[in-house]
This record gives sequence, structure tokens and C-alpha cells, in this order.
Amino acid sequence: MPPFDVPEGDPFGPHNLPYGVFSRPGSETRTVGVRLGDHVLDAGAAALALSSPYATVLSRPTLNPLLAAGRTTWSDVRRALTAWLTVPSHQQTIAPYLHPLSSVTLHLPFEVADYVDFYASENHARNVGQIFRPDAADSLTPNWKHMPIGYHGRSGTVVVSGTEVVRPAGQRKP
Repeated sequence: MPPFDVPEGDPFGPHNLPYGVFSRPGSETRTVGVRLGDHVLDAGAAALALSSPYATVLSRPTLNPLLAAGRTTWSDVRRALTAWLTVPSHQQTIAPYLHPLSSVTLHLPFEVADYVDFYASENHARNVGQIFRPDAADSLTPNWKHMPIGYHGRSGTVVVSGTEVVRPAGQRKP
């Protein structure tokens, strides 16, 4: 099916356009893209071809610069991408930058620095409390029911879905 002929009701029509990062076959270069039907638009290349002011944030190997740009830029970029894919006068210019989804490799779309996780269940909070305060009368801290407890999360295993992750299986002698 031609890239611009997305069937009515397709979850990846111009009303959605989810962001991602991909590389093309034989290339190590990662670029920002948006999905349209069964295709991926190289958003950076399209922005350069259309002399868009957003080419700088869309021509990067991760979404981090776009995410850091803030809500106004996000809204403006979204409007621009939607126009590029729906206004017929843009189609000839951006058609070469639409690639079949099946032909690209998807990558983690942003650099994960750190994250905060929360003890969301009382059982989780009590179990962790027993580890840190084994002699406490109540392992649940008094403030837990009024204010969530956050902790620094490990980002080393935030990977693209389907990536195999080797988990520790106990302690081993060197």
C-alpha cells in the first residue's frame, strides 16, 4: 500500500504519529522518525528538505533534544509533521523519506539517565521496610499512607522491547 494511503481507523494514521528512533539497513546512523501506517517518516530528513526550523531537534540520534525543547516546540513540531503528511503539496518532497517499517531497525528513542520509582503497594513498602528496619515495630513508615516514598531507579535495563536482558541468578565465585 502506498505510504500516504493509510486506511480509515488505522491506529497509526496522521492523527497519532508516534515518535521513535530508527536506522536504515546498512547504516549505523540513528534518526528520529514518526510512524504513518506501515511506514516510518525520517522526520529529520523531511525537516531539512522542507527547510523547517525544527530540523535541528529532529535530525538527532535520540529524542532528548526534542523532549528538552518544551511543550511549545512539541506542539509546533506535531502540527508541522501532520501538515507534511496530509497536505498534498508536501507529499512529493517527503515521499523519499518514508521507509517501510519492516525494513528499519528500531532503537531506544531516548537516553535514559535516571528515574524515580515509588513504593506503590503497601505490601511492597512493608517488605522493603523489613529489609531496612528489621527491628522496627511497624516496618511501614508513618508517612507512607500520606506521601509516597520514591527511590532512585536503575536505568541499566531500560531497553527496546524484545531485547534480551541477562538477570543475576545468585552470587557466583570469581
